[in-house]
Amino acid sequence: MNIGIATTSYGSISNEPINILKKKNYNLVFNNTKKVLTEEWIINNFSNCDAIIAGTEIYSSKILSHLKNLKVISRLGVGIDNIDKTSSDEHNIKIFVVSTTPDISVAELVVTYILSLSRQVPKQYFDMKHNKKWHKHMGSLVSEKTLGIVGLGRVGKKLVNLVKGFNMKILAYDIYPDHNFAIDQNLRFVNFDTLVESSDFISIHIDGNKSNDNIFNLETFNKMKDNSIIINTSRGSIINEDDLYYALKNNIIHSAALDVFKEEPYKGNLLNLDNIIMTPHIGSYAKEIRFKMEIEASNNIVNFFNT
Repeated sequence: MNIGIATTSYGSISNEPINILKKKNYNLVFNNTKKVLTEEWIINNFSNCDAIIAGTEIYSSKILSHLKNLKVISRLGVGIDNIDKTSSDEHNIKIFVVSTTPDISVAELVVTYILSLSRQVPKQYFDMKHNKKWHKHMGSLVSEKTLGIVGLGRVGKKLVNLVKGFNMKILAYDIYPDHNFAIDQNLRFVNFDTLVESSDFISIHIDGNKSNDNIFNLETFNKMKDNSIIINTSRGSIINEDDLYYALKNNIIHSAALDVFKEEPYKGNLLNLDNIIMTPHIGSYAKEIRFKMEIEASNNIVNFFNT
């Protein structure tokens, strides 16, 4: 039995997820590229795999049609928007997701961004370390500001709980609003434009489906406050990166934090700006969460072949 492991850091916290598979005498095919896998690589290297532990790389209809032996995809995560579901059904490929979710891990990362950008920590650090300058940049308080959450699902709700101590006004936009949660947490659901125009911080937590592609573009940025901060830990396709570059370069908005990009690893123009934080898709990279997710992803494969 051949098992492809697409995520580069699988088993780095503990050998246990790997050992679960090895105990079954599975042959493991690792991603040693240290990069998100390309279509060509997947087809060439996973062509004989019976199962794949998948990250966020794309599994298109073309890829799935080439993986003739593939019977199951164990997704190291909860979303499957990177997998062509129609094609997987046609090829009788079973898809599993993990029940352990990185909600708290992602929400804590968002709070990190909010605090860091509000007090201009990256810029102050860069001046001291790289420019050898003792130059103070004036920051802003987070307390009593307005936080807009686009997509009030599991992560969004964790974020609401985490920022309670800041006494923030919270606005939310969601196509399926949870009004009971809103009442309990004293937040308000509004339409998309109202959220964009009224928020000091905007945190994105929606799916990366086609209807959400580029919904944050130059037109959207022009509606935002000029001191606003946008944060994306969801999917890179949601923000038009060229328009974001223009908006940040021309001070249309204050700053941004991105953990996800349309193409990863990211190598674009945003790297040249000093009013942005960029991290290499680390939303779930808290060891306590990651370990549980990997254990479950391995067990999903073992349980599938044992039934």
